[in-house]
Amino acid sequence: MKQTLYLIRHCQATGQAPEAPLTPEGERQAVALAAALAPFAIEQIVSSPYMRATQSVTPLAELLDLPIHTDARLVERVLSGAPIDDWVNALRATFDDV
Repeated sequence: MKQTLYLIRHCQATGQAPEAPLTPEGERQAVALAAALAPFAIEQIVSSPYMRATQSVTPLAELLDLPIHTDARLVERVLSGAPIDDWVNALRATFDDV
C-alpha cells in the first residue's frame, strides 16, 4: 500500500511563541494551502500543537471535514530561552555548527 506524506511548514505567524497566531497574510496563506491540497486524497491531518501550526491547517481540515490531530513531537526545538532579535541567523548557525 502506497502512502504519501505531505510535510508543510506553518504559514506566516506573528512570532515564535507557542501561542503566536497567524498574521492576516498567514491566514490568506492557510486558505491558499487548503485550496492547493484539497484535490489530493488526504485522509489524516497531524499538526504541532502550536497555534500557528493548527491555524495553518484549519482551513484544509474544514474543507475536507477532517479532525486535526496534534502531536507534541512536532513542536519546534527551542533556540533560546530568551527572545533573539536576529533569530533567523541564530537558527542558521545551529545548522552550520551542529
